[in-house]
Amino acid sequence: MRTPVLLRRLLGTAVGSLLLIGGLVLATTAPAGADPPEVRFENLCGAVAFNWDTGTIGGDETWATTVLRDGVVIDEFEMRERGGQEYGARDGAVFEIRREGLPTREYLHRSPDDCVDPPQLTVAAASECSSLLVTFGNLGTTPITGIQLLIEGVGGRDVPPIGTGTRDLHFGLADGARFYVVTPLGSGFAHWFSGTYDKPERCTPDEVEVRFTDECDGVRVDLTSTAGGVFRVEVLAEGSVAGTAVLAAGGDARVDVTATPGTAVLVRDAVGGSELGRHTVGKPACGSPTPTSDGSTPTPTPTSDGTAPAPDGSSAAPPAPGGGGGLPVTGASTTLFTLAGSLLVGTGVALFLLTRRRRLRFSAGAGRA
Repeated sequence: MRTPVLLRRLLGTAVGSLLLIGGLVLATTAPAGADPPEVRFENLCGAVAFNWDTGTIGGDETWATTVLRDGVVIDEFEMRERGGQEYGARDGAVFEIRREGLPTREYLHRSPDDCVDPPQLTVAAASECSSLLVTFGNLGTTPITGIQLLIEGVGGRDVPPIGTGTRDLHFGLADGARFYVVTPLGSGFAHWFSGTYDKPERCTPDEVEVRFTDECDGVRVDLTSTAGGVFRVEVLAEGSVAGTAVLAAGGDARVDVTATPGTAVLVRDAVGGSELGRHTVGKPACGSPTPTSDGSTPTPTPTSDGTAPAPDGSSAAPPAPGGGGGLPVTGASTTLFTLAGSLLVGTGVALFLLTRRRRLRFSAGAGRA
């Protein structure tokens, strides 16, 4: 009777051993999903190089990765088990590699001792209604050449040499297009900036209201936007640019154009070329009284000092006191004359009374004698 019990125990032990061995085999042959790529960093002249490797072969896991240079995002991609990338850099630049689920890694770029005059380039980009605005900056004194804007699925566009200072350039891209700003580096490129053109909402010409007001020396152009992005506007008078404005999202702007009556004025998108409004300058009444509804000329309104304006609109000088046809003297002058007259009358009365009193006393004295 004990033989079946012993047999069952032996079978159970064998099965458990097989399961344990199978688990070890599976663990050994399965891809190491938790094994992140090890990133290696190298300083180059005007750039840095990153290379990474998981140490495994055949893995298909990815890590969402963000690259920052001096706190600004310059690239975003899915890091696979192995690869590499070169980024443009100025001496002292700080890079951060952020990967989903992993600690952030920081790297400080130092130019090699034999590095001579590397490019001192800065790049920033913004999506506007009609184009991608890219601002290039050169912190050095040597013009930076060889810059390209690479558009995914389209190709490259050459950028003119960038001298000292900053320069704004506009590029027309399809909504959602991925782009890269690169410079030559050995047989390849150094990436300085990348991103996606994300066209703002409500970026159509009918989102811009244009109002024209004729003035004595031309026309005033008022602009109001309800678009979700920036419009760059130019005003043309007889085909020549007479003024420009940057119309912010949901903002207002004004352009004053000097022009003569009859001048044709066109308002358009300075980048995309879409027409926003047009107008012919009129001839407003300037420097003359405005006629009343019955066609007569209204009586000039007296000014604050009581004088009537001259026919040319200026204030006429008041007539001199005492002159023929002058208005009566009023105000402070009248008060002074009144006081002077009162003093004269009072002095005369006093002298009269004093003289009379002396005469009376003299007469009385003579009678007694």
